[in-house]
Formats: sequence, C-alpha cells, structure tokens
Amino acid sequence: MAENNPAPTLTPEQAAQARDVLLEQERVLRYPKRFGSAAALKLGFTAASLAPLFDSGYTVTVTRESDGVRVFQYVAEDTGERNLVFAEGKRRAALAAGHASPWAQLAAVEAGDETSVWADVPQEVPACGAFPIRAGDDWVATIAVSGLHDGQDHEVILRALEICLQAKAPRWDAPVA
Repeated sequence: MAENNPAPTLTPEQAAQARDVLLEQERVLRYPKRFGSAAALKLGFTAASLAPLFDSGYTVTVTRESDGVRVFQYVAEDTGERNLVFAEGKRRAALAAGHASPWAQLAAVEAGDETSVWADVPQEVPACGAFPIRAGDDWVATIAVSGLHDGQDHEVILRALEICLQAKAPRWDAPVA
C-alpha cells in the first residue's frame, strides 16, 4: 500500500457508507462559479497553514486540470520529492476514478476484490489525499496532500475547503487509508 502502511480493514458496508459520504463531500465542497489562480493560492495556503494541527509535515499541491499545470505547491521541511510523487499518484487515481482518490479503494472493498487496487502505486495511489476542485459541475483543479497517515491527508483537504468555502462537509466513521 501507499507509503508502506498496511491498508486498513474495511467491511463492504463501511466502504459503501464512506462512498456515500465522499459523494456528499464532493457535492458540498465546490466553488459556485469560478476557481482561478487566486483561489488556488488561498486554498493551498489554507491547507498548508493547518500543519501545526497535525503530528508531521505534509505536501500540498493544487493542479489546474485544463493543462495539468501545478499552480500551488508547498513542501514541509520534513517532506520531500517522495511526498510529491505520492501526491501526484493520488491525483492520477482521482482523475481515473472521476472522484476523490480513495474512490477506487472503496469500490474494490465493496466489490470484495482488492487484489489489484494497489498495483500501480506510486503512479496511481487510491488512498486519501486528492480531491476534485469543482467550479459548478466542472472539475477544474485537484488538490493533493501527502505525508500524513490514517486518512489525515483527506482531513487537511476537507478542513481547507470548509474554511475557503464557508461550508461544512460530513465525515465517515470508517478506517479509510
């Protein structure tokens, strides 16, 4: 699994519930009309500024999806290139799934077949840590976080989006990687 951590044990029921919550998070945490470079800077800075609330450092990237350009990047002193590689792998997993990066992990658990879900790490990392940035219904950018464990990368993203959008999203009660 990603970053040499064993995948948590999820039941199919927990995975289904987590996917429902993930869909609601994606519905609630979207920009109403536009998301440009200034919004990317604010979101990335907000995500980076949450670092003192967590036990270790992490990287944050925001990538504009129209051309694949990384418009924001933060690398904590105790992280590096490896975390950027995993952040990009999470972004690719999100793009492949059409949803936040743990989508494929949750779908595999629901289907009862996790044999290949982790096969392409670090090129695709179906773990928490990448989330679609939508302006209305359009996926315009992706925020990715890497360096934390136990789903905390996803929590950084949720908190940053909640602050920037002045919204509140539900959380799941499942051990999602």
